[in-house]
Amino acid sequence: MAKLHSSGCEDTIMSDIVNLQGNKKSQDAASLSRSGSLWTLLQAELSTYPGRPLLAFRIILSCTLTMFLIMVFRIPGAALGAYYPLLVSRDNLHSTRRSALWIAATCLSGTGEVVFGGMLFAGSPFLHLLWVCGSIVAVFYLISCLKVYEAAVALGLMITNAITVWDQPVSADQRIRQTLFTLLAILMGCAVTILVEYLLAHTHPPDTLLERVEQRLVLVGRILRGYVNRGSDPDWVEAQYAVKRHSERGTGTLRELIEQGGYTFEERQRLSTVVALSGRLVDLVATLTEMGPSLSVQDQELFSAIGKNVMLIRDRLSHRETSEWVDIDDMHVVGVPILIEIERTVALLAQSLSQPIWDGIDTAVAPDLANGQGSRIFIADTFSSKENVKFAIRGGISAIACYFFYMSVGWTGLSSSIATCILTALPTTGAARHKQLMRFAGVVLGACALGFTVQTIILPQIDSILSHTLLFSFVIFLGAWVATSGPRIAFCGAQIVLAYELVNLNRFSINPSLVPARDTVLGIVLGIAAMWLIFDHLWAKASTESLRSLLGRTVRGIADLDIGLEEHAGVAYERILEGKTDAVMRKFERLRSLVDVSIFEAFPKALPDEILLQHTRDYLPQLRAALLLKAGLIHHRLVSGNQCQREVVIEVQKRCSELLHIAAAQVDAESPDLRVPQSNADREIHTRLQSDTELVRKGALEYDITELRLCSSLFSVVHHVTTANP
Repeated sequence: MAKLHSSGCEDTIMSDIVNLQGNKKSQDAASLSRSGSLWTLLQAELSTYPGRPLLAFRIILSCTLTMFLIMVFRIPGAALGAYYPLLVSRDNLHSTRRSALWIAATCLSGTGEVVFGGMLFAGSPFLHLLWVCGSIVAVFYLISCLKVYEAAVALGLMITNAITVWDQPVSADQRIRQTLFTLLAILMGCAVTILVEYLLAHTHPPDTLLERVEQRLVLVGRILRGYVNRGSDPDWVEAQYAVKRHSERGTGTLRELIEQGGYTFEERQRLSTVVALSGRLVDLVATLTEMGPSLSVQDQELFSAIGKNVMLIRDRLSHRETSEWVDIDDMHVVGVPILIEIERTVALLAQSLSQPIWDGIDTAVAPDLANGQGSRIFIADTFSSKENVKFAIRGGISAIACYFFYMSVGWTGLSSSIATCILTALPTTGAARHKQLMRFAGVVLGACALGFTVQTIILPQIDSILSHTLLFSFVIFLGAWVATSGPRIAFCGAQIVLAYELVNLNRFSINPSLVPARDTVLGIVLGIAAMWLIFDHLWAKASTESLRSLLGRTVRGIADLDIGLEEHAGVAYERILEGKTDAVMRKFERLRSLVDVSIFEAFPKALPDEILLQHTRDYLPQLRAALLLKAGLIHHRLVSGNQCQREVVIEVQKRCSELLHIAAAQVDAESPDLRVPQSNADREIHTRLQSDTELVRKGALEYDITELRLCSSLFSVVHHVTTANP
């Protein structure tokens, strides 16, 4: 429990400034370990995880089969066809089919626009220029508002390739044929990917869902065991990255497996409960790793007991039998607040595997409440938001400037600059620059390192389609393995594949010239320069600006988590609570991304922005813990059926909401101090919580000890976030 203390606003502001100065002084010492941290990051991102080899194999097989068909039937200009399986492939057949249909539909529409517009405006250079500019701006608008981002990017790449084709001094018949051949290659790539996914989907074991739940439980057990061993396990760092990766990926894939499994309603309810609880357990453990708690001897004993129970649940799943249970003393006083919710979640998970915990819940409201907007093509506020128009203008001007430049100097090989603008255009400056860096690194590796080496050394020694196929598969393996990493480096893998194919798959013989690879790299440099000079300065939005508004909405989302739930009951109550919790969790991921990409923006930052970034880094794990604890408290009330709450419990929830609302208001007001002045009521609530908990332990008061422990933990975390120093 954090100690309650008070401090003045001036003291807290000065402490923030001193902390920032201390952080700047320690940057030199921290830079010495950056190379080691980078190597650790690469090891964690490139290490295997369950399902990754199979996903990479599907991508390799799809790309290779598409390339083989392109080479056998000699389809001209079909490099994009062998790249699109990388955009289409997903973790399961349903998601892959959906992505392929989206990409195929957008590319069909784009081809129709290209053929109609190109022929209509081909007779006038001025009208042709207007058509090119309009097409580019339309692509950027679709990127900002289309529901499936990959489909908008695929459309942009196809139109970029078509613009290059229609700028060539050839006949209209040849232009149309080349455009249609490109569409054929794209549709072929989508069809091959679906076929490969369909064939390999039947090789999965029938209990894939339970196996993936087991994998998550094993990972949680490793983390808890690592805390008991004080991080002495050799795979401790790898396990931390793995649990964060699972937390970021969520449980969407597991839910799709439930929907596609043909289960009865009762089985779906049981498995949905297991998936939801295992996902919550992973989120809790991921938050625990970010908080980096110091453990007492009693905490280590509790970690050990919970870890044993997790492994017993895993054994129960793997052997389909009931194992013995390690009883945990619920009177134990813990120093890590979130550990109580971990303990409660593990207990609920065990109950869900032994008996239906939804007994007595009304099943009349069983239909899924989350599918109300599943058929939308565009995101919300597509046609009413001015931000989409500004984004289209920013990106369009950047790409059109590149087009003017390389057409003016007659250097059409720099057309990759337009593709660079399309691929790296994101609303925030830091995120766009991160993608630009990954695009440049991927092209240098794919076009220069691999492309040059293959052209000068390997291709002259190859005399059969089999040898070329094996070489192509190896390059795709390198790119696909990187592309299936986390969001930090995944985009680099996709660019490795795209760059290699643009250099070596646009003709059916050895290319004796290195000019295509050179022009590709220079075109990317031109595109990045245009993005930096135009896109990043026209209505630019820094990550800290987005971070401030998003942080305020996130804190309010935690404070208002229980609002509106009283009107529902049973399954509807649980699903609405889960939906609101998932919405806030997605905001946490966006906050983390904004903090990560802020390093790619200009330095030095203003002092309020530095303080905001520091507070967000320090308090993001605690805010996640507050969300999970509050959701756990609400859920525990539903599961236990305890609708008669003690006054202190109501006061804790009310005071926590007040503190979070005040903190959110200070964030929106750009206050340099995000903390809330303390009051005597906080001390009284803290004292009453301790008193009631002690009375329950002694048997002098009959009340749910779990609810009191959750309240105490929630108050401790919220109080630390809103009043304590980082």
